[in-house]
Amino acid sequence: MTVPMSSSPAVSALAVRHRLGDLEHTFGPKSEVGVQEKYRALFIVGSLAGIAALLGGGVLLWVKVHWGVAMVPLWIAVVAGGLVANSPLFRKGLAARRLHLYEHGLVVNTTGRRLFAVRWERTLLYQETVQEVINYKGTQTPTGRSHASVLVAPGGEKARITDLYAGSPTWAPMIAEAVARAQVEKVWKLVREGGTVGFGPFKLSGAGVANASGEILQWRDVSEVAVRGGMVCVWRAGQTKAWQAPQAQKVPNLLVFLTIVDNLRHQ
Repeated sequence: MTVPMSSSPAVSALAVRHRLGDLEHTFGPKSEVGVQEKYRALFIVGSLAGIAALLGGGVLLWVKVHWGVAMVPLWIAVVAGGLVANSPLFRKGLAARRLHLYEHGLVVNTTGRRLFAVRWERTLLYQETVQEVINYKGTQTPTGRSHASVLVAPGGEKARITDLYAGSPTWAPMIAEAVARAQVEKVWKLVREGGTVGFGPFKLSGAGVANASGEILQWRDVSEVAVRGGMVCVWRAGQTKAWQAPQAQKVPNLLVFLTIVDNLRHQ
């Protein structure tokens, strides 16, 4: 979810320096429990008291009953302590982090007070979304989902944006689409003029798509290109097994790649 759009003086200065334009969206850190700020202190005290009670009860059960019985409250206390240690409700520094999406780029807190800024047309974007499922008697039930976007600036500086920020189903496609809007036209022009553009394990040219070994599959022989099960699959016409299927997270600017491929296949 977005938070009221505002930025600190440091963020605003960095955005001006990189000519990022207008601020369009701001995302705050994800909180496991929705607690109003005025009740934050009470929530912290209550949580710590609950963890202390679990630890105390576990120790008593260990001494008076049996260690096996004590493991349950002790395990719950350890898990709760880990959640507390990494929750924005308990860490003001974490709670203050923001992901700012601008017209021409982004600014994000990475570690501590460190800020990362990059323009859409100058970044490499790697995205990974993992859908966890439970497979029971042939039926798959989704249980959880995680996402990470890694942006690489021209100088090699990186920023990893994860589900720490709330609303990844919203900001992840926003970032991918912004990068595509900024880069597709330039890449398309380069390929149309006879150039070759690399996308990690693939290279695209007017002649076809090449793999990491240099083998080229001409466009007339490409039957389909799609993302399936976290893999970028390229099929040769007449074959059921994919010609190449690297992990989607290894293909930079994936939406740009798919757009250029679609245009080249249908030109």
